[in-house]
Amino acid sequence: MHFLRTVALVIGVILIGAILGCQDEGAPIRVAITVDDLPVHGPMPEGTTRLQIHQDFLAAFTAHNVSTVYGFVNGGRAGDDPALFGALEAWIEAGHPLGNHTHGHPVMEEVGVEAYIEDIDANEATLRRTMDGRPEREWKWFRYPFLKQGFDAESTSRVRKHLEASGYRIAEVTIDFYDWAWNAPYARCKAQGNEAAIEALRESYLSNARVWLRWAEAAAQQAFGRRIPHVLVLHVGAFDAEMVGELLALYKRLGVEWIRLEDAMNDPIYSEVALPDITHGGTLIDQAIRGGAAHPPYPMHPTPLLEALCRPPK
Repeated sequence: MHFLRTVALVIGVILIGAILGCQDEGAPIRVAITVDDLPVHGPMPEGTTRLQIHQDFLAAFTAHNVSTVYGFVNGGRAGDDPALFGALEAWIEAGHPLGNHTHGHPVMEEVGVEAYIEDIDANEATLRRTMDGRPEREWKWFRYPFLKQGFDAESTSRVRKHLEASGYRIAEVTIDFYDWAWNAPYARCKAQGNEAAIEALRESYLSNARVWLRWAEAAAQQAFGRRIPHVLVLHVGAFDAEMVGELLALYKRLGVEWIRLEDAMNDPIYSEVALPDITHGGTLIDQAIRGGAAHPPYPMHPTPLLEALCRPPK
């Protein structure tokens, strides 16, 4: 646990000077929140329900005055379970819209382009059911699973052409602090009753969120020559639900102003950045960097440490 804290501190010390020096202290960091993998993401600790996870997210959004948070849905994970559809309906009833994240969260390289496109279309039945009565333009937003937009130029182009023909807008991301990686170790540590480890998870989650916010702000300024409105991706997991209120409070203290996804995506930068030939995934900033844009050093990826936490000895 102490190692997690130490790594987080080292990351912050290395990056804080360069990154803070790039920011305009007087202007807010404009961020739209999006949440992926509704209604099911990650393991569920004993005593927790999927509906409660959604309700915790929604309560935090209300408490922190965050409006219009798109939840991106994998309808295949809901199946015919009334409780899971109830979780989606709770999202709608709280005033937040849903978007398309594919039916079954496939890996495009594994299933092929045709099957991937069919999976996008198959998800519309769930969206129409839950967004009943709302115009299609409200839910015709698409978030790529794993942020992977293709495995070569042809696959990327084919999927994009299908999305355009179907009336979708692509919901890009600029801030991804790998929040999903905390959900599995949280479930393991919770099962063990390891409160010291859970506290370390809390500290490292917020530290990582802080570092990646500052990195995204600085990297965008280097890559694009100006500040941009950001899109944050979260995942509807049990630990995210526990931490989302603290996360929103932290970002507010760091100068974040909440905006809608539409407001962020209306910035021309989201249509100007071309996908590089060498790879087809990642955040919008990653795409620019892989296309040759300058950037500050990447922070350390947290998953190797989190994967090891609360594992039984071999």
